[in-house]
Amino acid sequence: MLGTLGAGASLRGVETAAATATPERDADGTALTTTVATQNLGLGADFLSIARDDSDAPIPERVGDLYDTVRASDPRARMTAIADELAGLSPTVLGVQEAAVVRRGPRSGGDPTDPDAGTVVFDFLAILRDALADRDVPYRLVAATTNTDLELPARVDGERIDVRLTDRDAVLVRADADVAVESTAGATYDASLTLPVGGDRTVEIERGYARADLRIEGASATILNTHLASGLADVRTAQARELAATVESLSGPLVVLGDLNDEPSRTGETPTPDGSDSADAGAYGLLTEGLTDAPRAAGATGGTCCRPSALRPPDEDGLSQRIDHVLVRGLRAPSAERFAVDPIEGASDGSGLFPSDHAGVRVGLTSAPATPSTSTTDTPDPRTTDDATTDAEPEASTTATSTPGFGPLSALVAVVSLGVASIRRLGGD
Repeated sequence: MLGTLGAGASLRGVETAAATATPERDADGTALTTTVATQNLGLGADFLSIARDDSDAPIPERVGDLYDTVRASDPRARMTAIADELAGLSPTVLGVQEAAVVRRGPRSGGDPTDPDAGTVVFDFLAILRDALADRDVPYRLVAATTNTDLELPARVDGERIDVRLTDRDAVLVRADADVAVESTAGATYDASLTLPVGGDRTVEIERGYARADLRIEGASATILNTHLASGLADVRTAQARELAATVESLSGPLVVLGDLNDEPSRTGETPTPDGSDSADAGAYGLLTEGLTDAPRAAGATGGTCCRPSALRPPDEDGLSQRIDHVLVRGLRAPSAERFAVDPIEGASDGSGLFPSDHAGVRVGLTSAPATPSTSTTDTPDPRTTDDATTDAEPEASTTATSTPGFGPLSALVAVVSLGVASIRRLGGD
């Protein structure tokens, strides 16, 4: 079993051991029911910086800077590096967050919430899956939820264009694993943010979760993958309360994967990203009332966030916050480990960079003794939409969620406090 991992510890030795293990066995040889992993892919830029009021630049200039920063972060090299690590670890089930699609198109001047730019510049999820397939470890996309899908005017390389950003969370299953997909769904949290985008127009920033009901080697398990709101604890906690109600309505073994933007500060680890001093009243505390923190139970408590948004060394802050989680019910975790910790080489300009601003977390899971369920029936979420297609690529605009948030606390606080007058320049140039 792996011991506690310090925030700056290298996992190269652990990764080598995992890479030589059989896919359904942990590095210490323990037979596993399954292995799961979570990874926030990282946009590579501070998305919410476009709405800061500390810049005199008009919105198109800010969006253009954001677009250039994403390009400079080299998403292809980063997704390839994450695929290299995942190919060695071979988790059966993978949850990813911030699986962005960046598009561009002619300047239309339309509603930011009715995007039409269609030229794909980067599709993070497609790049990742292609890289995994190239390494003979293909993954099926079984469930996805679309979060923010927003289009804004930009000036890029002297050209007036529209830039569209679509954020998604997804559940993937290793193609050669003994996994049957029984059903999939996506849902949107009622709790959300409403932000002004110039004049009388506003954008509702929503988040949700993707759900997959699986049979893994003949045993049933439900997977929920989510990315809770950053910055505003009240919104994040309300979303966690909705997710906890969904968890309570479900019976049987269950795994929650994702970036919760909250951590167990009461255990002596570092504070939550928004500075709250009690996890009991926050998202982590709510969810761990009925779920077990699997990495913590396995003794792996290294930080998972947050690298600088530009993703370039030197890393001054380190991975000091543990906000990326694997929470379980009806399962136990004999081992857990971080991955995508170290900087990579191979960026287009020849310098190193980090694969993401988050480390990934892989957990080995085995069956646990049954515990009394809080519910004897599987009550569906009234806002959940079933999806019978399990191996087709979900369209980014067809699932039932829309999310806030790429970017750190400071950006989101700035956006929420921003007056309408200061972003009336949205359509300007």
